Amino acid sequence: MRTLLINAPIIRDKSHYIDDDNYFPQGLLYLATNLKKNNLDVDIWDANNFYENNLRTLDSDEICENIEINLNTRLDKFKPDLVGIGCMFSGAFQGLKMIAKQIKQKNPKIPVIVGGIPPTIFPREILRKYNEIDYVVVGEGENTLVDLIKEIENGSLTPKSLDGIAFRDNEEIKLNPKTKFIENLDELPFPDYNLLDIEDYIIDTSHWHNPKNIKVGQPFPIISSRSCPNQCTFCSMWHVHGKKIRFRSPENVLNQMEELYYKKGVNYFQFQDDNLTWDKKRIIEICDGIKERKMDIQFGTPNGVAINKLDKEIIDSMVDAGLVRISLAVESGSDFIRNKVMKKHLKTEKIYEVVEECAKHKNLFINSFFVAGMPQETHETLEETYQMIKNLPLNKFAIFFATPYPGTELFNYCVEKSLLPNQVEDYMEMGNLQQKSTEPHFKPHTLTKEDLINYYEKISDTILP
Repeated sequence: MRTLLINAPIIRDKSHYIDDDNYFPQGLLYLATNLKKNNLDVDIWDANNFYENNLRTLDSDEICENIEINLNTRLDKFKPDLVGIGCMFSGAFQGLKMIAKQIKQKNPKIPVIVGGIPPTIFPREILRKYNEIDYVVVGEGENTLVDLIKEIENGSLTPKSLDGIAFRDNEEIKLNPKTKFIENLDELPFPDYNLLDIEDYIIDTSHWHNPKNIKVGQPFPIISSRSCPNQCTFCSMWHVHGKKIRFRSPENVLNQMEELYYKKGVNYFQFQDDNLTWDKKRIIEICDGIKERKMDIQFGTPNGVAINKLDKEIIDSMVDAGLVRISLAVESGSDFIRNKVMKKHLKTEKIYEVVEECAKHKNLFINSFFVAGMPQETHETLEETYQMIKNLPLNKFAIFFATPYPGTELFNYCVEKSLLPNQVEDYMEMGNLQQKSTEPHFKPHTLTKEDLINYYEKISDTILP
């Protein structure tokens, strides 16, 4: 069967365009490459790249029209037997719905499969509300998607025995919970970038931090592990990847990097793990391997690195291997907010110790993430964060309003305490449930939204030392 995999677009107009916000769809690449490994015909369409002719000039209505034209072209050209739509973030759910509806209007017989974090959290609700969606893959999808396609190919439209799938059985919606995760990640083939047009993802990196003075070029992502055992109260990632952290072997990671370095000329890598340094021995082996294989590279950690798992030896090893930009997940300057509310189990002393150790490397760019506006936030806890940002030797910081992603402990708490302005069901639909929102999603117990906005403006003007 011919399968078209689509990366659902985040529909935003020219006022929200970000030059560097253009990433390879890693989830779909892993799915597609695994389908190829199983001798299934597959193509990828990244609907976030439909705007190759000037997204900067388009409004949202024009974007939707452009997507529809491009989708029809893809369907006519590839003629898929079924379509899978990936939706990793709530902001892409509106695009997912639009694409699913258009597919069914063009050919009602094409099965439509969806997956990602929002579908994983709302599988029953999606199937109940949207007839144009036939299946929801719950959680990690490489093996489930292969099995589902083979079931459909064999004429079975009700995959009752498959792990991690939601479907309709006549008028009844059924959900098989996700219980099986890929324990040996080395079994997965490396993402096949030949399935994409690399030119669609080229960004201007001429201004990037470049202490080694080698061409940055196009940065490539590496995902060397899946999941994180910490489960902070605002994080929903574990719904897809499970609660247990799983690792690729150092050799497997290095083989992928070496292939990209020597065959595609990749000089800059971005490790996108949720907890890259959890296993000290492993991360040091990866760093040693980079040097042993004579890869003269630079790399960063844009997703953030767990501070609790960093020490001098790890930092020195990473910098020696090519680390030039590190992002650290501090989240709050308040011990109470950080540990009792967010459950990060991270002491203030450890934060200063690690950031100061990073700062000893003069060519290492230090970025840090903070979250403001948890339900228990006060003026005092906000001031603690403000003072920490001023005192830490950072090159840059980013601060986001607390975002109540469905499926998180934060979301459940906000529902219980009636802090959310919308009905629970509405959060499946919300396209603006993003960390980069410029307005708080809810008000804390003792603060107003205006308090948070004023604080955001104050802290945004902070001059780093």
